[in-house]
Amino acid sequence: MSLKLPTHVSDEVTEPQQHNLALKLPDQYADESYKLFSQIKVQDPTPEQARRIQKKLIRWILPFLCVGYHLMYIDKQTLGSSAILGIMTDANLSANQYNWLSSIFYLGYLIAEWPQNLALQHFPVAKWLAANLIVWGSILLLHIPCNNFASLFVVRFLLGVAEACIVPAFLLILSMFFTYDEQSVLMPCMWAAGNSSPITSGLLSYGVLWIDTGSFSPWKWFMVITGILTVIFGVSVWVFFPDSPLNARFFTQEERAQAILRISSNHSGIEQKRFKKYQFIEAITDPKTWLFFLHAWSQEMANGLTNQYSLIIKSFGFSTIQTTLLGCINGLTALVSLGGAAYILAKTKNCRAWLSAAAYIPPIVSCILLIALPWSNRWGLLTAIWIRATGGIPYSVVMIWAVNCSAGHTKKTAVIALYHVGYGLGNILSPQLFQPQYAPRYIITWAVILGVACVLPAIIVLYLRWYLVKENNRRDELDRLGSIQEVGIVQHLVEDGGTTEEVVDARQLDLTDRENLAFRYVL
Repeated sequence: MSLKLPTHVSDEVTEPQQHNLALKLPDQYADESYKLFSQIKVQDPTPEQARRIQKKLIRWILPFLCVGYHLMYIDKQTLGSSAILGIMTDANLSANQYNWLSSIFYLGYLIAEWPQNLALQHFPVAKWLAANLIVWGSILLLHIPCNNFASLFVVRFLLGVAEACIVPAFLLILSMFFTYDEQSVLMPCMWAAGNSSPITSGLLSYGVLWIDTGSFSPWKWFMVITGILTVIFGVSVWVFFPDSPLNARFFTQEERAQAILRISSNHSGIEQKRFKKYQFIEAITDPKTWLFFLHAWSQEMANGLTNQYSLIIKSFGFSTIQTTLLGCINGLTALVSLGGAAYILAKTKNCRAWLSAAAYIPPIVSCILLIALPWSNRWGLLTAIWIRATGGIPYSVVMIWAVNCSAGHTKKTAVIALYHVGYGLGNILSPQLFQPQYAPRYIITWAVILGVACVLPAIIVLYLRWYLVKENNRRDELDRLGSIQEVGIVQHLVEDGGTTEEVVDARQLDLTDRENLAFRYVL
């Protein structure tokens, strides 16, 4: 049917209008999947076809994400590794200056978070990711000529600017290719790959200690190796990695459409390159956005440990060589705990909050041990450091949970950005907990981490679950009463100045989770 409307459709998109209980909007604001389904008509994939598509995605997408996370974490740990490889002496760094080099990285991250997320909405995701990876690797190489605090301050800031794109890009990629249940399993797998990086960093640190090239210190070799690997990986992402299912070269045209239909249970679109102001406003006025933000901030108040682990372990009385090898255990415990979390999530449903809350128990015990154990019990203190690894579970689970609980591309991008603003704020503040006057016991530091970074985020995830269960129950009741529509209307502007209307699946309209009442929040 056709409906006479004004001849001009504004580029400033407003909230979609209701039309007989169905949402409608101009075609240029529909999800990118709508364009594909306008060109090809396919049926929902059979179970066999869905498994074949899933296997292709696991084979082509997951390795890139796991390698990317692993490299990202090695790169982030370059400062911590360099602390025992000579950078403190070569650059004449004090303990406070070292802490600020940790904080300034995340200040750059924080400042760049919004611009980077806007760029991810406007530009092809994989290409923008690749460009930032190449820049990141190049900045790692720029550490080598630095010989004072000021020069390191600048390159650490720039490194944070480049990293602000990486995790948001990975989250968008996951949401475009996989179902919510698959994402909940894959995210801990990827995080296990990332958090196991102390194994690689420890062995690499141990190896470069044996390189004798005079004034070219071991920490510089560490930067050379990690920087070159990151640049090579960035180039491979540019060449081989798809921006979305719509241009995945390992799919046929029919498989691209079926790959989108396969994740229809998400009740969320694939991509929309136009910024929608109303979705942004909805994101910043949605209470759960700020609960996820608060979780990210509180969780990351413990992350100052990333660049302190080597120094803390060495302070227990171990030599430099022993410290490099003992640090590998952090990676091993992270790998085992996150692998276990992925297995639990694969075998259960809607247990994200329960798993996350339980994962805070070992870090709580760790803080208590680090406060209470005598300094002479260095193996007990070291064990307390190692058992903190389960703290990586809620970070990986809740981060993808925040994405899964948001629909509409602009809203999803805004939620991701705000989550990582909280992440950045926590990481700016957390290195400052390790003040020289608190060393070596850091009693005040561990007490703050116990309350702010262990107990508080556990309470937040449990409250989030209660909040989302309540909303799901409300929507179930509306569905029982027949008040929920799962179709929408796309308007097409025609030459005579009128419009035609086409009824489509609501998932092709790039609706938010609040607009699409068929959307259910994962738990």
